[in-house]
Amino acid sequence: MFISLKRAIWVGAGAIIVDFYAFNFVPRNINIIATRSLSVQILDYIFNFLMFFAAIYLAVTLIVYFIKWLSPKNK
Repeated sequence: MFISLKRAIWVGAGAIIVDFYAFNFVPRNINIIATRSLSVQILDYIFNFLMFFAAIYLAVTLIVYFIKWLSPKNK
């Protein structure tokens, strides 16, 4: 129940979108990224993708768990 390829694909796509938005459309982050070297920028994108992926995946899994827990049991 906790590991789902379909959920991981959707969350990965969402994490890429959030990561792209956070680094390219938030003025404060644009200024910070502009001062870094290319290799550090790439590492920042990767690290933030992993953080967003983990946080979103855990949140979605928790929501799915509560929905299954609250729904009536099929007999």
